Amino acid sequence: MSRLVSEAVPLDNKAPRVHISDTVHVAQAEWRWLLLVISILVLVAFIPILWIAVQDTGNYQFMGIFLNYQDGATYLSKMELGRTGAWLVQFLHTPEIHNGALIQVLYPFLGHLSRMTGIPNVVMLHVARLGATLFMYVALYQLGATIWTRVRARRIFFIIAVLGAGFGWVLAAPMGATEFPDLTIPEIFPFYSSMMNVHFPLTFALLALLVSYLIMASRPGAEHSTDVNRLMPFASITSLGLALLYPQALVPLGGALTLFVIMAGIQMRRFPSRLVQWLLAVGLPALPLMIYYVLVVQYNPTMQAWNLQNVTPAPPPLILALGLGIPLLIAVPGILRAVRRFELDGDRLFLLWLVVMVITIYLPLNIQRRFSAGMMIPIAYFATRAIEDVWLHYVSRRRRPLVYTVVITVMPLSLLFVLAASVLPFANTAQSVPGGMLERDYVQAFDWLQPRTSTNDVILASPVVSMWLPGYAGARVVYGHEYETVNAAVNRQAVLNWYGADNANNCAELLQEYTIRYVLLGPQERLLGDAACTTTLEPVATFNSVTIYAP
Repeated sequence: MSRLVSEAVPLDNKAPRVHISDTVHVAQAEWRWLLLVISILVLVAFIPILWIAVQDTGNYQFMGIFLNYQDGATYLSKMELGRTGAWLVQFLHTPEIHNGALIQVLYPFLGHLSRMTGIPNVVMLHVARLGATLFMYVALYQLGATIWTRVRARRIFFIIAVLGAGFGWVLAAPMGATEFPDLTIPEIFPFYSSMMNVHFPLTFALLALLVSYLIMASRPGAEHSTDVNRLMPFASITSLGLALLYPQALVPLGGALTLFVIMAGIQMRRFPSRLVQWLLAVGLPALPLMIYYVLVVQYNPTMQAWNLQNVTPAPPPLILALGLGIPLLIAVPGILRAVRRFELDGDRLFLLWLVVMVITIYLPLNIQRRFSAGMMIPIAYFATRAIEDVWLHYVSRRRRPLVYTVVITVMPLSLLFVLAASVLPFANTAQSVPGGMLERDYVQAFDWLQPRTSTNDVILASPVVSMWLPGYAGARVVYGHEYETVNAAVNRQAVLNWYGADNANNCAELLQEYTIRYVLLGPQERLLGDAACTTTLEPVATFNSVTIYAP
């Protein structure tokens, strides 16, 4: 059976030296297998966007993002900030000028790269997403190699971690539940995250690296290895990277590590000084940033409003369990074994991580689901342990290929369902226009506005157009996003009322309140009403069906 190397090592100080090469070495044959699997995964996740990009969409322009395009538009707006030289993030989807903050710094960084290379923001976004995805897959396999010496176990762990998903694809409709995590929470599932953005797969990659360092450092006998101790600075850098990318992911892992160190001290009946050093190495670099984030959402009014509107509740426990599906079912014996033995090896750390993660996602906070980032890693670990230690004993060697095929085919169906549901609307744009598209005339209007506006200018347009405008023109809008627009519901209604007015009375109030620089009137605005307020304005540019007015 495949076991952690540490299980055979005694807990006293006379334990033999731990040789990292014995546990983490990956042979050339493994790299070839991994390269083949990664190539397939990348093609499945990235070919759809290329296919959409080359489709004949008539009068409509694909805006570059097909899955969760609302949030994707905000990433482009932050990249546009970086392209213009900024590092601090402001929300361009709200009309209020406000102080920036050092949050989501990855996207301004990509904007700086866009400026230096001349690559458009939307292309740079997907290039970075590809790089982050490749990094994630390699880091996940390396984590498996850190835990297991048996190649079969490494591959099982990788496949479950990457493709594992639940029963949302078949249960969501009959149960009338829309919050199945395998359909709505990409932070849990690596393959799902690779389709979403850049920071989700990067978060998975850094979590996998950090956990691999902790596994090596916490193995009994590791105190005798100078090679393990040299990894401490890398753990600090990885922790800092997580704090910059996705600070919520550090909360469950940090809580689990703290409990792990306390329990190790109780078990060894002495102060675990080396483990405490590792705890400090992981926690201290991130602590100033965590404090900074708390202060930002407390004392920056715009960031505070954003934080209050950014409500992401966790699904009910039953829906969560069903959304974790086959991997969780397979993992049950491994989890029960870890509870019974509670050994000072990877079992304990992964168990504590999973338990603390489940607790934190149900704390009375508005960002519950954010704490679930990386949940598939410990589940895949316990599933692999259960397969190696329990399930394979019930399956003959002759039937194993069939069982593997069935499980691998069924397990990722929810992920493929999400991908298909997002791509299929682009197959027939003549009948309906997907949300990731906009009339081409608007793109010409954005090109005209971009050199004539700055981040201090506010443009009035329909909610759909305002979603894309900050990322392509670099100006503010009255309403553009349900989270990043201050008083989002009020502002959205104000925009609808302005374009829906059937006379020109009281039209100036909104324009004066936000000092509107330009007003757009095109097909999307005409869907909202008569737009009688525009009759009092002077047109300054026209692009076929889209007219730009100056109040």
